[in-house]
Formats: sequence, structure tokens, C-alpha cells
Amino acid sequence: MSGDPADGRVLLVRPTGDATDGGSDEVERDSGGEWTRGGTDVEPGGDSRQFDGDGEIDANTEVVVETLEEELSVDVVVRCRDTAVEYVEELGPTLDCIVVLGDDRALIRSLIEDDAVPTVVYEPPFVETVEMSDPTESTITGLVERVRAEVAAAKRTSHLRESNARLTALSHFAEDITACETVGAVVERTLDATTQALAYDYAVIYLLEGDRLLPRATSLPDASVRPLHVDEGIAGRTLRTGESEIVSDLQSVEDARPQIDELHAGISVPIDGRGVIQVASGARAAFDESDLEFVEILAGYAREALERIEREVTLRRERDRLHAFFDGLPAPAIYVERRDGELRIEEVNGAYDEQFGTVRSGRPLADVADVPETEQFEAALGTAGVSTGVVERPTAAGGVGTFALHVVAVSPPGSDECAYGIYVDPADDGSVPGYFG
Repeated sequence: MSGDPADGRVLLVRPTGDATDGGSDEVERDSGGEWTRGGTDVEPGGDSRQFDGDGEIDANTEVVVETLEEELSVDVVVRCRDTAVEYVEELGPTLDCIVVLGDDRALIRSLIEDDAVPTVVYEPPFVETVEMSDPTESTITGLVERVRAEVAAAKRTSHLRESNARLTALSHFAEDITACETVGAVVERTLDATTQALAYDYAVIYLLEGDRLLPRATSLPDASVRPLHVDEGIAGRTLRTGESEIVSDLQSVEDARPQIDELHAGISVPIDGRGVIQVASGARAAFDESDLEFVEILAGYAREALERIEREVTLRRERDRLHAFFDGLPAPAIYVERRDGELRIEEVNGAYDEQFGTVRSGRPLADVADVPETEQFEAALGTAGVSTGVVERPTAAGGVGTFALHVVAVSPPGSDECAYGIYVDPADDGSVPGYFG
């Protein structure tokens, strides 16, 4: 996330007896940036060490701090030699760079034991990083540019580390989301991923129903989230255009409809015409392109899950329609599925019971059908179409009958290979084969 109060954090380690404190190691900067000793304001100085006209500098702490803060917009934390090592041990991950005033090699070795934070040594007439063998002259410009480069590199590394951590956390939710069985479960797990894996405080997931976007899951107070018309607000625009967007300040955007005054920055991402995911922050300009990419990845998981559920709903309806047709057929009919590589009978209709006798569910098809009949089922499944033929079957009356067999391959939810078989007595009027022929 962007929107940090500074473009980096730098630890400045001042030498013992620095001119800033008149020789006392008790002097530090307070939260307002003032130099203090024991909580009392003190004036820096006491000698003549300052920048000359060419930008040369001796190690004057106050001048270095002010220059870094002004030129780089970084947050500079000042510590004396005796407290710097402890500070790095405790808060090293929050630092982008360490600047040591004076070539104190024992101190430097203590600061970089874990090689976690880049360290710049600043001792006129040279400025150098610990790892470098080619120090440069110590102009103030040289110092600023060296620290700028180290802060930029540290932030890139930190950003990559953070991105990898968030991707890892997000991956834990991916399988859960895509495996959800209901729309409600999808939006709830997607919200969990938004607030837990991506660590956004405020989020809402809208789904399209008719011409309205309905809030189906939110981390905001329920009273602050209302349904939106598809022509309304940033969410409506996101759905209509299918394009994601970042908003620096929701309170200043005419299309925005924030119900909470404290919300400012926002991200709005479409779920492929099915809805919208929005996240928000209490800070302005709190999101960047990497945040947008993460929410888009999450929207992709939600879209995949919703698409699968829609397909399954459609297939269930088709299955129900086929079963209604199946149950009402006057001709014997059988429904089979492939289980563990074997075709098994799952269901028969009443006419089948009357014609051939009762068959328990789960029985192998080969137990009641000869090889040509079984091969006809395999032929239909192999082409995912319709197979027709003539078979002979023992009947419940004790004889053997000849029947026209029509096998129709289908794919209901939860199974890839299923088929209906309809047995028609040639003595009938032929109306049943007309459904398939």
C-alpha cells in the first residue's frame, strides 16, 4: 500500500560527542523533531562544523538530518552509538538505510551482523557503502544520492517481500473459494481473503441481481452499505465498463457514494459482469497498482467459483428436466454412471421394473446387460452423443424380448460420464424413438 507519511525510514547514527549535543550521549530528537536532553530543548552547535560553499561537510548531525529529510522526504531516526545497535536489533525491518557518521568499524560490524539493512558510512572526505570498495568524495549531493539509491533498493526488496507474503496468504484462500458450493459461501470466503490475506480493513462485495448491485458481504457496518442501481456510483461504473480503478479520495469524487465520512481511498474491481469488489481506507491515496493487482487476483478466484456454480445450477436443472422425462416415460429406461472405471446402474424407471424386474442402485451394468448392449452404452459415452441399436433382453415374464435401445450421453454435476438408456418394443407405435431419431 502507498500513502506512507514518508518515502522511507533512515537511521542516522551520530558519533559520541557529536557537536549537536555538546558531547553528551543523552541528546535525542523528540517526536516533533526537536533536539532534547532529558526532555529539555537544547540548541545544537558548539563548534564551526558546517557545509562549505562546495557542499563539503564535517559530521554535523543536525545538518545531515535536515538535508536528508528535505531532499529525500524520508523519516530520519537519530540514535547515538550506544543505542543504535539495540534499535537495529529490535526495529531493523522498519529501516530502509543506516547512515553512520564517522568510520567506526566496530560499530559498523555490530550494525550489519545480519546484513539486513544497507549501511552508508559518511566520514569526510569520503562517503561509501559498507560493501563498496570505491568510496566517493563526500559532497552533500553525493551523500543524498547514495542514501536515495539505498532507500530505493531497500523499498524494492521490501515491496517484493511483502508481495510474496500476500500472494502466499492469498493462495491459502484460492482453493477454498473456488470449491465453495453456494454463492453465499463464495462471497463470505472472498471477504475473508480481503480482510485476512490482503489485510484491508474495509471491504464490500456486490453481486448483480436484475438492475441492482446488492451488498452480499461486507466488513463495514451493515447500515452503511445499501443496494445500488447499476447506473449509480463507482460500483455501477465498474460493472458497466468492466474496468478496475483506484480512487485517491472518495469524499472528493462526484460518482462516489461513501456512507462513512472516514473513508477516503478506494479500489473498485469488477467480477466479470457478475458483481464488484470494493476496498477502502481511512487514508487518502492509500492504494497503488500492486494493491489493485491483488484485488483483481481475488476477483478472479470469485469469478471462477461463481461460474462453476452457475454451470452446476444449469446442469442440475437439465438433470431434473431429464429425470422428469425419464420417470414419465412409458418405455423402460435406465440411468447409468461410470464409477471407478465401471458403468453402474444408478436408477431405473417404473416401466423398466415392470418389463425387466427390479434392479438395485449401484449394480454393475454388465450384470444385467450382455456385451453388445454394454458396448452400445460405451459408444454413446465415447462420442458424448446418441447411440441406437437393437438388443435382446430377458423379461420379467420369463421370456426374451427384442428391443430398440437408444442411449443418450449426458453430463450432470459431479460426474463426467453418464447416460440414459431407453428400451422400445418394436411392437409399440414408435413415438419414443422420435425423441432421438
